[in-house]
Amino acid sequence: MLSFVPSKDTETIAMEFEGTATKEDAVKINKIIQDKFADKGKFNIYAVINEVEGSAFTGLGESMQVNMDAWNQFHKFAVVSSTHLTGQLAEMEKLLPKLKVKHFQMEEMNEAWEWILE
Repeated sequence: MLSFVPSKDTETIAMEFEGTATKEDAVKINKIIQDKFADKGKFNIYAVINEVEGSAFTGLGESMQVNMDAWNQFHKFAVVSSTHLTGQLAEMEKLLPKLKVKHFQMEEMNEAWEWILE
């Protein structure tokens, strides 16, 4: 399940995942991108991933397939998780070669925001 959390940056979508990412999550993400970032040129995602079943990025992947043009504006992706998601993060970088991805541990949430804001 996906929930949106307050963002510290107007160009960043802040979200939290728990459980399984769904197609409905993909629709929510795509709507936010269309509503807020379609005309702005770039956006970031700050994602806290808790106890995920299956792929944490299924919703993101499905959303990208819906509107790849908008996803080409994706600039930075900060992943905060106690689980190492190396393979999934590498897949994201393959799909979007200009994307900057960085993993942070749960206790590094502030560092993740600092990186997004650089």
